[in-house]
Amino acid sequence: MRQKLAIETNSLQRPGVEANQMQDKNSRSLKRVFLSNRTITCNDGSQAGFYLRKNPQSKKWIVFLEGGWHCYDTRSCRARWLRLRHLMTSAQWTETRDVGGILSPLAEENPYWHSANHVLVPYCSSDSWSGTRAIAESPERNWRFMGALILRQVIADLIPLGLGRTAGAELLLVGSSAGGLGVMLNLDRITRYLQQERNLFVTVRGVSDSGWFLDREPYTPSAVASSEAVRQGWKLWQGLLPEECMKVHTAEPWRCYFGYRLYPTLKSPLFVFQWLFDEAQMRADNVGAPVTPQQWNYIHEMGAALRSSLDNVTAVFAPSCIGHAVLSKRDWINIRLDDISLPSALRCWEHSTRPRRRRHDKLGRSTEATLTPNKKHRHPNNQREEKNEHNKNRQNNLEHPKRHQKHLTKEQRAERRRLRLQKQAQRREQRERHNRKQNNAGVARKSDRENKLPKRPHDINGTNVHERKQHKERRRNHDTRENAQKPRQGNKRRRKEQKLQREKEKERDLQQQQEQILTKAQKDHSINRTKRVSRVPEKCIPRLLERCSWPQCNHSCPTLTNPLTGEEMRFLELLTSFGLDIEAVAAALGVDMHTLNNMDRTELVNLLTQQVS
Repeated sequence: MRQKLAIETNSLQRPGVEANQMQDKNSRSLKRVFLSNRTITCNDGSQAGFYLRKNPQSKKWIVFLEGGWHCYDTRSCRARWLRLRHLMTSAQWTETRDVGGILSPLAEENPYWHSANHVLVPYCSSDSWSGTRAIAESPERNWRFMGALILRQVIADLIPLGLGRTAGAELLLVGSSAGGLGVMLNLDRITRYLQQERNLFVTVRGVSDSGWFLDREPYTPSAVASSEAVRQGWKLWQGLLPEECMKVHTAEPWRCYFGYRLYPTLKSPLFVFQWLFDEAQMRADNVGAPVTPQQWNYIHEMGAALRSSLDNVTAVFAPSCIGHAVLSKRDWINIRLDDISLPSALRCWEHSTRPRRRRHDKLGRSTEATLTPNKKHRHPNNQREEKNEHNKNRQNNLEHPKRHQKHLTKEQRAERRRLRLQKQAQRREQRERHNRKQNNAGVARKSDRENKLPKRPHDINGTNVHERKQHKERRRNHDTRENAQKPRQGNKRRRKEQKLQREKEKERDLQQQQEQILTKAQKDHSINRTKRVSRVPEKCIPRLLERCSWPQCNHSCPTLTNPLTGEEMRFLELLTSFGLDIEAVAAALGVDMHTLNNMDRTELVNLLTQQVS
């Protein structure tokens, strides 16, 4: 009976628990929003849109562009419609989406951007976010390619929702794979749209994840090269490319679809994440699953070419791994290079690209303000005199430059504040001591004046009895009044002293509380630094490229499986399939094969890296 009751109780409680879990999941999910302009559509003419999770307290917006390659002619688009229809229509979109990585609302999964406004833009245009074709080319090609128009309309619809409405607003335009390429193609255009056309004070940055492709010759000569596919697709999509890049590649504008050609022409800050052995690049080059030494040689050359193409990139994170895309994956925080995680490197770059406030001299600023407004209505002589005065002030400013103010650390600011509070407390104590001395001196003088007896000649000699009687009567009346006033004066003096004592105790308690708060803040910063996420990581290195040239030699690389057995591939097995002579390696390292086979991956990578260097 008890077991039956327990089962019934659990069955009654379970729906409530599931409902709470479902409600919590829905609160974390991104909600679907269709574009206000319904003429901007996906490939099949269905409505385009985005998914949104809004945080009114945050000034930061992250707009994430999904990837999914592209189609470039009638045949490839038909095949895409049959196999990857969800990348060409919004008919299958759900009402909510739950995405990890940089769009996660969980601090343990997304330490620096979990509280931002999150926007996910699904990919349904098949044009690397560059197309402007709003009308189908023909009945056989009944497709629209409006990727660039979709992104612009998404940004326009986010403005009424709060994007750029407050000072200090920031937009991080992020994309993976084709979305990473879309970020590079649209970054400067979106920046101009927000800052110049809409006059919004918003800082725009871009992050390209695995969108850095190379226009190399494919491994199989019969395959369609990625450069040829892009050349055909650019015409089909009516692709909108950055003007500065098109000026450089006037004969072949479609070359701007490749990151290493496009990057030098960009003006907005861009962060590039790229696997040195990108799986999408392998598929584009038709190299297939790497099994033979010839395939591994081609892949190794591809990694070297990709690495050299990143030489001029100021902010890059490139591990020597085989993989594709990472920013929307829940384990993205595990990717490390030189003991620096990917989120930390990205946060460091973001902080380094913040606009600095310009500090002008007050005299120069006031002079400029008085010269500018009524410049057209001034008399020529007055203009000449004001110009001379302005030059004189400018010369004075140059001769006596303002000292550069050093940026203090948090500990230095706390120490400076503690010393300032200590000095203030000392000054208050000195003032109180001085006031007490003055009060005590005043009381002593008053008591002496009250106790002092009047000395008159007729009182001493006693010659005038009538005057002596009057003096006694006046003295009696005076003593009566003094005795009546003394209790009141004593109470008033005691109340004043008690009030001063209470104020002194309050100030002392306040000072102790402030010192305790400062001490606790210093301890939390020094001892518990690892328990909270700092605003800016300690290690800030803008360029992080893997020193090791072997595939999968990074300790944080995603695991690989053997395409023949389906099992996880050991690092030594990977090197063997790469064509490396393991016995020659053992002889060069001075170890036997048994030791080499049982060697830890970390030790083996370090030995190989040292041998190469």
